[in-house]
Amino acid sequence: MHNRLKVACIGAGGSGTGQMILLEKYEPGCCVAFSDLSREMFDQIVDGYLGKGSDAAAGDFKTEAGALRPSFRDLPYYADPEEMLETEDIDTVIIATYCSSHARMVEICVKHNVNILLEKPIAITRDDVEKVWSLLKDYPEVSTVNFTMRGAPVSVAAREHVRRGDIGKIVSVQYVNNVHYGDLYFRKWMRTRDKVGSLFLQKATHDLDIINDVIGLTPVSVAAFGSRLVYGGDMPNDLTCERCDRAMDCSISIQRRKLDAAKPLPPPQIRKCVYASEIDIDDNQVMIIQYEGGVTASYCQTFNAPSEGGRRGGTFVGSEGIMELDYYGDFIEDHRSGSILIGASHIDITKHHATPGTRIHEVYDWAGEHHFRGNDYGMLGKLDLLRGNPSDVAGSIREGYISAMMCIAAQESIETGQVIPLNLDL
Repeated sequence: MHNRLKVACIGAGGSGTGQMILLEKYEPGCCVAFSDLSREMFDQIVDGYLGKGSDAAAGDFKTEAGALRPSFRDLPYYADPEEMLETEDIDTVIIATYCSSHARMVEICVKHNVNILLEKPIAITRDDVEKVWSLLKDYPEVSTVNFTMRGAPVSVAAREHVRRGDIGKIVSVQYVNNVHYGDLYFRKWMRTRDKVGSLFLQKATHDLDIINDVIGLTPVSVAAFGSRLVYGGDMPNDLTCERCDRAMDCSISIQRRKLDAAKPLPPPQIRKCVYASEIDIDDNQVMIIQYEGGVTASYCQTFNAPSEGGRRGGTFVGSEGIMELDYYGDFIEDHRSGSILIGASHIDITKHHATPGTRIHEVYDWAGEHHFRGNDYGMLGKLDLLRGNPSDVAGSIREGYISAMMCIAAQESIETGQVIPLNLDL
């Protein structure tokens, strides 16, 4: 028998509360307290799980939680995380606050010598990323970064293929993320630099971690381009589609999408106008990466793909063949509920000397799950670490540091027009 974990969460929104509920699925009764600016989101999400409302606010961390204990709704709430850590008996903390405060929350947790489960990215400025890395690189307790996609079965398989040498020595990577729900990033708090830094840090950080993990190499420099061509404008920052007199003439309004494409209305907190004047982040970005040993990679992300046009994954070129990694694969979304009716990631490997028309083809089902079935495996990996066992699917602080520094260097490249050396402190 292992000792029961005593987990608290700082930042109990969709990610934080979702991770607590996921932990409770495998360690019933482990969560003991939470801290946030208010308990509104926590109450809304938990009520949904307990059958008293919608669980939609849990977003990408929705999980099967039919056995969630009713007493979870009554966890002690603190507005001040310091007070929570000083008052409650806690050994592990989930940090899922606004990314701009990650470094400060890590500093508080380190002072109390607790295990740290940190949401990605580890921070959004160069100084804060370096601060988190300096605090945690030799930290004696467990510290992880929440890279949920690395736990997806298709991610694990892709890494194993490359590490086994199934396509020979890795030469280059071409990777794409066309986000088919990209407007949602511009309808909520993520649409300003002061909150997120860039969409490299919010979105690409996952993909870059996958590339790094699959090829097993360290990046040495990056260059990037980016622009904002779809979102932003001169509309009021507090305007929502419901209160806009252009709602039925705007192709991207939530009412028009509901009428034309049967798309469900997003939660109230994700209904702001995507043409607001405060929007100052790019909506399309391209990055090129130089790895040790001369291996190269390209990465492109866009945020205005149509509902059925989402694409995520890439081509890994080796000296003896090519591997295609396609996360979405065949997917069909129920437009009325937003749930995935069919979802199947693909891996396709073609070798130089294979019989014509012959290839390795693998399918990984993820229908009804989020992060391509990576949430549960990723959390089980964290539990392995917390119990003193190794894990290949729980992202380390080192990996979080590398990914965040790549994103920050890419943004610097966009702003300066220069190739940016990473000079990682590893």
